[in-house]
Amino acid sequence: MANPLDLPEDEFLLAGELALGALEGEELGAAQRRVLADPAFAAALGWWEERLARMAEAGGTLAPSPDLLRGIHAAIDRLPGNAAPVQLDGARSRRFSRWSIGLAAFGTSMAAAALALYLATPSAIENVTPPGQSAAAPQLVVQLQDAEAGRRLTGVVQPAARRLAISTEGLVAGPGQIAELWVIPADGVPRSLGEIPGSGSFARRLSEAELDWIAAGAALAVTFERDENIRHQTPTAPILLAGALAEV
Repeated sequence: MANPLDLPEDEFLLAGELALGALEGEELGAAQRRVLADPAFAAALGWWEERLARMAEAGGTLAPSPDLLRGIHAAIDRLPGNAAPVQLDGARSRRFSRWSIGLAAFGTSMAAAALALYLATPSAIENVTPPGQSAAAPQLVVQLQDAEAGRRLTGVVQPAARRLAISTEGLVAGPGQIAELWVIPADGVPRSLGEIPGSGSFARRLSEAELDWIAAGAALAVTFERDENIRHQTPTAPILLAGALAEV
């Protein structure tokens, strides 16, 4: 049987996108033809379909709590330079923000399964728990993406190891600016997790305070801030990416 590990990383991820139904048009047709012609690509597709099906079945429904959403809306209202208010829930006036979009888009277990597509690489397959074996310690995951702007962040928090690992793309700031990562806990008050690379991978150990802020349902967000070699107290609009952490 062909080995999916024989594929380059970008082709392996393409098979994952096909499994998720994320391809369209000519790209979809080309990938479907590739399944028939390339045994390694077909094997990768089968791996993704099995893996995502298991994650979707086990994940349950994930949604941020009402208190968290209210706190985030309140924090958005306090930000300078936000866009004009819009109506949410048919009654309350809130400012338009990708925080709300990201949280709403991340409300199902399939979204958590989709995150595996961006986190897994051929080297990561070796760490996948085989069926029938005990699972590893719970992890928190998040996928933030703005396809139009070409921005992406995927993140994994391992609470037991107090470790944060992220991968970014398209977050290169302008002169005198940096990309800064924020966590928005249940109280809705953003806390800075510091500077992150605009493109590439990054991992570090979390402090006890940071670990207390981060939990399933808390949100991560990214902004561009002035490069002052400090952690800023409040995020500067616009919010570039945002989404809720989910436990897997």
